[in-house]
Amino acid sequence: MYQSRERVNRTLVVLTLSDDTDVTVSMRMPLSNRLADALNAPDMFLDVLTASGEQRYIAKSDIRAVRSMELPKADQLDLDARQAGLADADPHAVLQVEKGASPEDIRHAYHRMARLYHPDRIAAYELPAEIKDYARAMLVRINLAFEQLRR
Repeated sequence: MYQSRERVNRTLVVLTLSDDTDVTVSMRMPLSNRLADALNAPDMFLDVLTASGEQRYIAKSDIRAVRSMELPKADQLDLDARQAGLADADPHAVLQVEKGASPEDIRHAYHRMARLYHPDRIAAYELPAEIKDYARAMLVRINLAFEQLRR
């Protein structure tokens, strides 16, 4: 039988239902990937997956409130706080080398860590955006640590 390989965007939300119960579900998102568009669409039901993986359809009329559980994207975080965090990071700890390591050991550690966290390595997997953002942030941190230790 034919199964669609269409990639479906989902987001984690907490729905407060009319009986005041909270349900954490993964909600199917429209092409715009905006929660407001999903809630304001003319459909009467929301397509959700429960924590156990069960697909359910919840009537929009049964929903009192919706809270997004998604983590903020990297570009939504305070830039000054991020830069301070990068500057404060111990480059030896980031590259997982001991202080006083030889330039060759530092270079090998850099290549090992860069391969491990490179975003292209995980691009083919269906992972949450937060994981991909984390990999990009770690690669920036790894590059900065290498530059600091290479001097």
